Amino acid sequence: MKRAWVYAISAVVVVTAGVWLLPHAPRAEKEQETEATLSPLDQKVQEAVAIIQSQEGNPMEAIFKLREVVQEDPNHRDAQFYLGQFSMMSGQWEKAVERFQIVLTIRPDDEVAAESLAQSLANAGRVEGAIQHLESFLTQYPNTPRASELKAALEALQSGLATEAKKIQ
Repeated sequence: MKRAWVYAISAVVVVTAGVWLLPHAPRAEKEQETEATLSPLDQKVQEAVAIIQSQEGNPMEAIFKLREVVQEDPNHRDAQFYLGQFSMMSGQWEKAVERFQIVLTIRPDDEVAAESLAQSLANAGRVEGAIQHLESFLTQYPNTPRASELKAALEALQSGLATEAKKIQ
């Protein structure tokens, strides 16, 4: 039971951080500038994110827009990432795992996606997989800007797993 609370609290922290890290919807005057330089797929992703951030409109409309982008370009990093974040928000951990794995194949050094993947794995009941993933990521990218946060997440997962093992014995 305690383990479930740790995962639930961790999930809330990660999702909150993910939403906080989402780019904010541009102001009206910047919107025209930005739209001129963005590809149509990038524009669609920004529209979807704006729908979620504004909390106005139908969130499923945002999900559909992101799915359209992924249908057209399965390697669109931002669309896959936000679909992963939204899967986390709705507690669809296995879907989130799939999305973040795709993001990491597109951009293997993406530390936010790496942390989100570990969190999704842990919440899907795959704590050992989350630990292995973070260990591997930190071995491969030891100087990533968020290394200290990733190490803290790794230690928390290891500590929780050790506590759980002691209970079983």
